[in-house]
Amino acid sequence: MNVFGEKKRGWRKARKRGVSPIIATILLVAITVVLAAVLYVLISGLTSGPGNAPLGSHFGWGNPTNLTGSNTTCSATSVYCYGIEIASASSVTTSSVTLGLHSAAGTATPFPSGTKIALLSAQGAVVATYSITTNGWTAAKGFSGSFASGMSLQIICTGTGSGLLGDSIIAIGGGSYSGTVGASAFP
Repeated sequence: MNVFGEKKRGWRKARKRGVSPIIATILLVAITVVLAAVLYVLISGLTSGPGNAPLGSHFGWGNPTNLTGSNTTCSATSVYCYGIEIASASSVTTSSVTLGLHSAAGTATPFPSGTKIALLSAQGAVVATYSITTNGWTAAKGFSGSFASGMSLQIICTGTGSGLLGDSIIAIGGGSYSGTVGASAFP
């Protein structure tokens, strides 16, 4: 009899053994958990807006208008004054919005020194002011802190030159509002 043949058959029998039931169970549970996590990530993207903003949070504004000479707070010489009306806002607070400025070339640029930005109510009262040095809002007493349609931004540039001519202003969101909203070039 062939001794090598018996060893060969014995080797084949050893190779036919499968994975142990414990390892198979662990593998099945791991695959199920990974598939459930992937499915959760795919479906959770359908229930929120871009940038994980809750559905219903939106913010939009009109293009800037030149108020120089037509408004009592804008009548000083060498002052450029602009107004931007808030066209729509829902669930957007001042604490979740910072303002930025883009040059005519489209690159981020700082606001000119001496620029003052105020948020006005629909009745024209100042409800919040924006600091260009800290990029933060300071609310007036009694203001809820939320943007609303009918409000407006008033931007006053006291520096020399042409004000913000050709520049664009953008609102950059975070927190409850994510995304950007931009106004076209200043007149």
